[in-house]
Amino acid sequence: MAVCIVAGLAFALGCAQTAELHGDPPEARTPNRDAAIYRAAQDARTASLEREVARLEADLNQAEEAMVTIESGLRGPHSRADAVSTVADVRIAIERAARLAPWRGDDIERARAKIAEAERQLRAGHSGSALFFASRADRIAEALSEEAEQVARVPAARFIGASRANLRSGPSKHERVLTVLPTSTPVFPERSEDGWLLVRTPSGPVGWVHDSVLAAR
Repeated sequence: MAVCIVAGLAFALGCAQTAELHGDPPEARTPNRDAAIYRAAQDARTASLEREVARLEADLNQAEEAMVTIESGLRGPHSRADAVSTVADVRIAIERAARLAPWRGDDIERARAKIAEAERQLRAGHSGSALFFASRADRIAEALSEEAEQVARVPAARFIGASRANLRSGPSKHERVLTVLPTSTPVFPERSEDGWLLVRTPSGPVGWVHDSVLAAR
């Protein structure tokens, strides 16, 4: 199991680094008047990818340490009490992150799955494994909370008030849909045109949404 975890994390880390290195600069495909907006979005995207790479590297290092411990036949220094306390604290952190960043539904469910696995390992008497999965869940929760704090520092931020909204390549319902934003996703308006807003998302693409789908903080 440990070998599979290490291999999977290494693959994910390589994918994240590839995305970071080979992303096309958005401003190369946009009008000059919006170039600064797209550069700001690219900077935010790069920062998000760097945080993801750092998280995956930490996961990989921990998985390698766990594998060495298993192969060495060591019990590990962690007591069951340590693991129980850590798992409980991380579950609280996950639910706090879920309240702060509800737009990150997929990541929240991923963190919940990790903490559920930690609890399963606890029931099986594997304190070290429980701590490993709890740590992975905690790093996801930390990333979500950090993003929510960044959004909170932007007074002009607005949120998707509809069940979902199309982020389009231009200010018209006939323009190409770049992605679909789920409810509660924060956006940072940059300029308006005929009832449409050019917006940035915390770590995703720049595009246009109609003002009618947005709600205030």
